[in-house]
Amino acid sequence: FPAKWRLKALVLGLGTSQLALPLARLFSEDLLQIAEWRGLYLFELGMALLSLGCVLLLKLPPGDRFKTFEKLDFLTFAILATGVALLCAVLSLGRIDWWLEADWIGVALACSIALIIMGLAIEHNRSNPMLMTRWLGSGTMIRLALAVTLIRMVTSEQSTGAVGFMQNLNMGYEQLHSLYVVMLIGSIAGLATSALTIDPKHLLMPLIISLALMATGSVMDSFSNNLTRPANMYFSQFLLAFGSTFFLGPTMVFGTRNVLTNPRNLVSFSVLFGICNNLGGLLGAALLGTFQIVREKYHSSHIVDHLVMSDPLVAARVQSGGSAFGGLLADPSLRNLAGMRSLANAATREANVLAYNDVFMLIAVIAVLTMIWLSIRALWLMSTTKAIEPTPSVPPSGATSS
Repeated sequence: FPAKWRLKALVLGLGTSQLALPLARLFSEDLLQIAEWRGLYLFELGMALLSLGCVLLLKLPPGDRFKTFEKLDFLTFAILATGVALLCAVLSLGRIDWWLEADWIGVALACSIALIIMGLAIEHNRSNPMLMTRWLGSGTMIRLALAVTLIRMVTSEQSTGAVGFMQNLNMGYEQLHSLYVVMLIGSIAGLATSALTIDPKHLLMPLIISLALMATGSVMDSFSNNLTRPANMYFSQFLLAFGSTFFLGPTMVFGTRNVLTNPRNLVSFSVLFGICNNLGGLLGAALLGTFQIVREKYHSSHIVDHLVMSDPLVAARVQSGGSAFGGLLADPSLRNLAGMRSLANAATREANVLAYNDVFMLIAVIAVLTMIWLSIRALWLMSTTKAIEPTPSVPPSGATSS
C-alpha cells in the first residue's frame, strides 16, 4: 500500500481476522455434510497452505535485521504460553464442568496464575527482556488493556447471547443462516467504515460510538420472547457486528502510537493486545454463560413455585398437554404425567428466555459503563491538553501605523 494508506491498511489487516467467526458459521455446516469433520479439517489445512503461499509471495520491503532473541526468551515463552493456555481452558470449560465442582479447574487456575507470575518475574528482572513489563504496567497500557477486554466482553453477546438464545428456541442452522449473513455484513461494514474514517487525532471517539451501538443492540435484544425469530434480531445484531469491528482499528493505532517512540515495545504490545483480545472474548463468554445459567435457575424456581395443580389454569394446561398423547397412551395416569412433562419443558423454555433477556441487559450495562468511563477519559484529556497559541507581536511604543 502507498504510505498514505498505511494506517488504513493496518485497520484492514487487523479487522479482517475478525470476520472468521461469521464466515465459519456460514460454511462449516456445508463442509461437515460433504465429509464430516475430515472435510472441515482439510479445508482448514488448505486455507493455512494458501496463507503460507501469500506470505511467501508478498515479501516485506528490505530493512535492517537484528538478532534479538535470546535463549532465555524461549523459556519465558514456554512458561507464559502454558499459563495462558491453562487460563483459556478454565475460561472455556468452567461453566460446562462448573466452577466449584470439577477439581481440575482449581488446579489449572492455580498453575496458570503461578506460571504467568513466574514468567513476568523473569522478564521484569532481565537486563534485555522480551516483554517490557515496566512499560506494560504503565497507566496508559493498563487502561488500554482494560478497554479492549471490556469491549471484547461486550462483543461476545453474538456468540454467547443471540446464537445461544436462538438455539434454545430450537432454531437450526438453516433457520439461522440469514442471521449469520447479517452479522457478516455488519462486520464488513464496520471494518470498511473504520478504515475510511480513522483519524489519529480522534481515536477514543470510535470506541465510544462502538459501545453506544452495541449497547443499543443489546437493549433491543433484551425484550425478546419465545416468539422471537432471527428476523427480529437483524437490526440489533447488525449494530453489534458493526461495533465489534469498528473499534479494533483505532484501538490498535492507539497502542502502536506509543510504540513508535521505542520500537522495542512492539513485541510487548502485540502480546498485550492479542492476550486481551482473546481472553476478553473468553472471559465474556464465561461470565455471560455463567450468568445465564444462574438466572435460568432463579427464573425456573420462581415459575415452578406458581405451578400448582390447585390452579385451574395449570390443571387445564396439564390436561391439554396429556391429551396430545391420547393416541399413544391409554393409561390416564401416564397421559397426566406426559402433560406435566410438557408443562415442565415449557416452564424451562420460558426461564431460559428470561435468563437470556437478563444477559442482554447485563451486556448493555457493561457497554454503557465502559462508554461513560471512556467519555470521561476523553473529556479529561481534552481539558488538560492546552493548545499552544502564538504570542501576538507588540509594536514598539514609538512606532506609528501607516
